[in-house]
Amino acid sequence: MRINAILEADVNRVTVKKAMPVASGHWSVKRRSLVIAIFLFTASGWAEGIHDEAGTTGAAFLKIEGGSRPVGMGGAFVGLANDVNTIFWNPAGLTSVHKRELTAMQNFLIADISSQFIGYAQRDGNGVWGASLLGAFTEIERRTRPTDEPDSTVVVGGFAAGASYAYAVLPELSIGGTARGISQQLDIEDSYGAAVDLGGVLRILNNRLGIGLSLQNLGFLNTEESLPTNVRGGIAYQIRKEVSPVNPKPARDFFAIVADVDIPITSGYPTFHVGAENWFYDVLALRVGYSMSQGENPKNGLTGGIGVRRKGKASLENLHFQFDYAFVPNEDVGDAHRISLLLRF
Repeated sequence: MRINAILEADVNRVTVKKAMPVASGHWSVKRRSLVIAIFLFTASGWAEGIHDEAGTTGAAFLKIEGGSRPVGMGGAFVGLANDVNTIFWNPAGLTSVHKRELTAMQNFLIADISSQFIGYAQRDGNGVWGASLLGAFTEIERRTRPTDEPDSTVVVGGFAAGASYAYAVLPELSIGGTARGISQQLDIEDSYGAAVDLGGVLRILNNRLGIGLSLQNLGFLNTEESLPTNVRGGIAYQIRKEVSPVNPKPARDFFAIVADVDIPITSGYPTFHVGAENWFYDVLALRVGYSMSQGENPKNGLTGGIGVRRKGKASLENLHFQFDYAFVPNEDVGDAHRISLLLRF
């Protein structure tokens, strides 16, 4: 349908995913900068030889990635998968949630398309259950003749509501899944469907190295259009702060480098993602990433982001606030901005 083609083109152009005690580590700023440069330079060569073909699918809004933090790292998160944002990227990563986490994101895209993502996760023994809502909407104009003002306008788009569960099979290995109901309101017809996501994550080397794999959007629409089904694989290496034996707390992220590959099953060609994140004084995070592919609507380009987290005061002392922002520049079609709030409690 026409709106699917519009959404898919915009998405492809603008969008570029109780822990174990862990060991500490330290890298100098110069060394971290060198590693980031090597990752970005090496990854640039991966895109060579990728075909330049692309297809369209139904429910194209499912391609809009959830969360600001992962997008700030170039869309590489399947191997890191360590907060509630992973409910979109790799449901197995939900086992990193210690108690409860809630996130809400607003994404400002081109062509007046607005997308939202809401996710919630809560621990239950060795498992974690969650719920999510992903949607994208825009307004289109109707005209029967060439006039300055439209005859009427109509809101089109779609949303997907999901329920997730993840379980730690071993201390190092988690598996998870998400079941989604899909509703899409188009200009001339509505469509409905269902999909599932499946994922797994392996954390080794004292939880420093993460290896993740997920299958996304495996399902159907009643219009018999294909969903944007794809396989995501990724790795992440992170250094984390040491857990204090006197006042033990959940280990905090310190520095991470990440790399993902996103392989569409129904259409298109692989997209490669690399990125890095560094937290300063457990308060401020800086993120950078690069996404690359070839085809009709490539996702090539740098992304960046910041994060700020603080503990609540007085009556809010059990709340941990985290604000994330991601910037996706694109000189051809316009810049995209994402703003997220994440609560831990």
